[in-house]
Amino acid sequence: MTLDTARPDSAGADHLPALDALRGLMRRYTTDHLVGITPADLEASLKGRLGTVDSEVEGYDDPARQRDLSIKFRFGHDHDFGAFQLEGQMGERHLELLAGFIDRLSALPMDLSGKRVLDIGCWTGGTCLALAAMGAEVVALEEVRKYATCAQDLANAFGLQDQIRVLPMSLYELTSSEHQDAYDYVLFAGVIYHLTDPVLALRHCFNALRDGGTCLIETAGIETDASTCAYEGAGVFYTGSQAEMNRSGWNWFLPSALALRRMIADIGFSDGLVEGPLDNRLLAWASRDTHRDMLRAGLSVPSVR
Repeated sequence: MTLDTARPDSAGADHLPALDALRGLMRRYTTDHLVGITPADLEASLKGRLGTVDSEVEGYDDPARQRDLSIKFRFGHDHDFGAFQLEGQMGERHLELLAGFIDRLSALPMDLSGKRVLDIGCWTGGTCLALAAMGAEVVALEEVRKYATCAQDLANAFGLQDQIRVLPMSLYELTSSEHQDAYDYVLFAGVIYHLTDPVLALRHCFNALRDGGTCLIETAGIETDASTCAYEGAGVFYTGSQAEMNRSGWNWFLPSALALRRMIADIGFSDGLVEGPLDNRLLAWASRDTHRDMLRAGLSVPSVR
């Protein structure tokens, strides 16, 4: 078993050769390639969602205790549709992440033809479109219903309903047989630190993979050599304001590189690498050689496979 940590160099997105290739692939998602919808209707549909406030569709009992991002619609990532452009909350972060897994970790091929990928926390669908452009069949999870709907609508607009399926559900609900031993890759980026139970979440990722499959992990992390997690909780905010409903925060557990490495090993993964932190982020991959049990004492859901 090899599960290592590594210190990254200072190379940023400008030093990721795959980034230009991914940008090129995304050019197929312009209004010249729409199926069953006009450019004007797509623009009206997407722009009409921006800034809308809707807690009812999410089924929250107390909207005041929920994330601003879950209540007020924000588009996830920059996208040039040709006839119009949308600026996303995270710019090109979706492409930079994939390029990092390709170039920095050598954990993801550019050609995903014939591969099935589980995309966890897809937001408005930027990563789904990129993975599909790389050739993958994509099943995506997004627990915020308004974003799951947007992501599926985008996929449908480009005729990808048979290649991209977006499920409005939590990773913790991923227990049905169709999602067990089913995926070549699990993309688990920007999610761990938003979860109350990262160990259980990683176990669901492990269960979803086929033998020989790889989990691609990215998360906020902390700078320390100790095996520890920083707890922030639901009341710590950063940029933005309550009035504008554009705050960042709502983080639970932020792991160190060693803590994440130990979680990966305890879950049952056989091989992997945790790199970082770089700019307070960790990048990692973990592979499954075979399905094996994990420690059951104290497990929050004892029945998890």
